[in-house]
Amino acid sequence: MHDYPLVATGVASPMSCALIQPKGLRQIFERHRDRPWLFVRPGGNWGDYLIYAGAEKMADALGLDWSTCESPAFAQRATTAEHCIYLHGSGGYNSWGSGRPFLDLEQAATRAVHLVVQGPQSAEAAPDKLKSRFEHALAAVRCRELVFFARETTTLQVLQALDLAQYGVTLGLDHDTALALDAADLCAIAGLQEMPRGNYDLIVFREDNERLLPAPNATHPVGVVIDPALAAKSFAHWMRIHLNSRAIVTNRLHSAIVCTLAGKPVTIAPGAYHKNRSVWEYSLSARGATWADAIRPQERVCWGWLPSFIRNSYKVGQIRLMLQRVPLR
Repeated sequence: MHDYPLVATGVASPMSCALIQPKGLRQIFERHRDRPWLFVRPGGNWGDYLIYAGAEKMADALGLDWSTCESPAFAQRATTAEHCIYLHGSGGYNSWGSGRPFLDLEQAATRAVHLVVQGPQSAEAAPDKLKSRFEHALAAVRCRELVFFARETTTLQVLQALDLAQYGVTLGLDHDTALALDAADLCAIAGLQEMPRGNYDLIVFREDNERLLPAPNATHPVGVVIDPALAAKSFAHWMRIHLNSRAIVTNRLHSAIVCTLAGKPVTIAPGAYHKNRSVWEYSLSARGATWADAIRPQERVCWGWLPSFIRNSYKVGQIRLMLQRVPLR
């Protein structure tokens, strides 16, 4: 069925499919560069745009003929038997999110196209919670080939436990596509001529449903405390908040990735599930990022003397950032 070589993953597992995977994503793009590609963005926060940018850089470097669409528009996009569909990676294969990646996978797999590729991905480490959703998404596969990449070994083991091979899926293991970018790419996205020296120590502590309450023994980093995924007004603004830092402590994965690519000191801490630790082990530790078991962020300047309704207001928040030399747009 597969017309590209299979190579060893080196991941121990009792399942036969554990020891094979397609070549990396770049090699699959190259192998199918003469076909038309449709790239599908599943949605998410500004950090997910870093994933998109990395995959799109790979596609451009290899000369792919590709177009893109957001997930809600995918159903209306026409494809042919010659098409390849690329579903951008994310962390959306879990039991608490929107379910958008499962829907995109179903819509792609049920098309009579040449190839469907799920980009490097993290999944919840609970196969029993995901089994029925994958069964539904892959119940009527019509594409000629389907490759599903994990972006770390924990997710690969989850996918192996789900036995996706029974649906004709070939598993792969490759790095988060954001890691295809370099410092020059980051500056270009941010609209900067060169990498800033840095104005502040950045503490990024996520405030959404993947927030993990800090343990009593957490370290207490001090700096500018902000969640750029919520505060940024655009992807370029999100980038500038990170690039203008001197160093970062964070429990947001792509905040850690962008600052690692920028050559800044990075400490990454856990989120609500294994994703941060798993990607750190597979990709970021070798690039110099360090691990902290828990963090409890502390503002560099104490604003506690202000009444809470003033302290938490938008205007005061903007003043606080301005005084700490954080880009406001």
